[in-house]
Amino acid sequence: MTPAESMVPPGPKEDPGPIPGRRDGTRRTGSRLLLAVALAGGVIGAFLAGAYISDFLCDIAGVTSTNVRLGVKVASIALALPAGFYLVERFFLSRSSRGGRNS
Repeated sequence: MTPAESMVPPGPKEDPGPIPGRRDGTRRTGSRLLLAVALAGGVIGAFLAGAYISDFLCDIAGVTSTNVRLGVKVASIALALPAGFYLVERFFLSRSSRGGRNS
């Protein structure tokens, strides 16, 4: 490589093209922040819903043992967490597909 060749500026950068998912190539502002807040709310809601539902079911069944109630509460929260994530995901998928059709 000669000194003259090293002085040649590199070629133009390649255009990455439009952003996938949107026809106009723009991003919806605040989508990631809104998703993070919704996921945090979904986790908190799932914890609370799982705890309250397990307490309600144990009260109806007449369970008085602390160990059994705690086990039911842990199992209920463990089942409610994926449900909370699923509901938030469904909301955001339907929101993004509506946004793509209307633009």
